[in-house]
Amino acid sequence: MGKKISLEEMKKVARLSKLQFTEEELLRFFQDVNEIVAHFEKLDQLNLKEVSPTSHISWSQPPMHSDDPVEWKGEAKVFRQAPTVVERYFIVPKVVEKEER
Repeated sequence: MGKKISLEEMKKVARLSKLQFTEEELLRFFQDVNEIVAHFEKLDQLNLKEVSPTSHISWSQPPMHSDDPVEWKGEAKVFRQAPTVVERYFIVPKVVEKEER
């Protein structure tokens, strides 16, 4: 396995994401992530020069829907259900307190 994510990097990402893991959970997650990275490294070795890219999971044509603008009538209901609205803006609690490195 060429590229490997270190345990220290996993701990840093968890800390920055404000996720809390037991040591056992962190080790299991660490192993799972590195197995995923190893799988992608195997995929990188495939010769796909003759394979055309796909944009849809089916070989048939994707369904086409009109893209005409329509008036949405649910605005009043959404604003009534929101905890705090000021001048048509949702007011939400601050979630980023400080920058961590």
